[in-house]
Amino acid sequence: MLKVVSYTKSPVVSFALVASALGAPTADLSARQSCSALQLVHIAGTTEIGLGTVGTPLSTALASAVPGTTTYSITYDTSAEYVVTVAAGATTTASYLATQSALCPNQRFVLSGYSKGALVVHGTTLSSAVKAKVLAILVFGDPSRNNDSPWPINSPSVDLTPRDGSTSSQNIASFCNTGDVFCWPNGTDSAAHLAYPTDGSIDVAASFVQARV
Repeated sequence: MLKVVSYTKSPVVSFALVASALGAPTADLSARQSCSALQLVHIAGTTEIGLGTVGTPLSTALASAVPGTTTYSITYDTSAEYVVTVAAGATTTASYLATQSALCPNQRFVLSGYSKGALVVHGTTLSSAVKAKVLAILVFGDPSRNNDSPWPINSPSVDLTPRDGSTSSQNIASFCNTGDVFCWPNGTDSAAHLAYPTDGSIDVAASFVQARV
């Protein structure tokens, strides 16, 4: 059963300002079929297309930090609805990972999600065999950051302040800017929620993964 965390603040207005300009096309079939050693599987935020505002620079940074890394963006309904579409996105994510894992038995995965995409990450349920192939999880502006939500990775250990460094046992990096309207307690700053692509978070996330390869 998928556990879906709902929340009352809708990020549709914030994302509408940038999604059409900065969205990226969904990764093509060749990326899905590639048996690279590592693959980034990204889940975009509300109203975003393809890799979106965070996934696009993250894909580039991770390919540089860990050469040969491929990227796949989960296609799901990114409209401003946070129950049915999140559950459907989680099902799609789990299905993709199971299929890709069977195609490429030695491949490992980095899961990442921005805002609504982070909710999809939390809702994704994986078999023990597939979960064992998840190397790290990255979330940005996670609306469920302050809840006790599940993670699709073995022995989850969350670094809530990854910019300050991480321990070797931590396998989840949760980025939340001060005042972020969706992840910071009582946050009111929409600009903080949109800043992850340009505030240094992407490079820190890529280094976080690189240290665990």
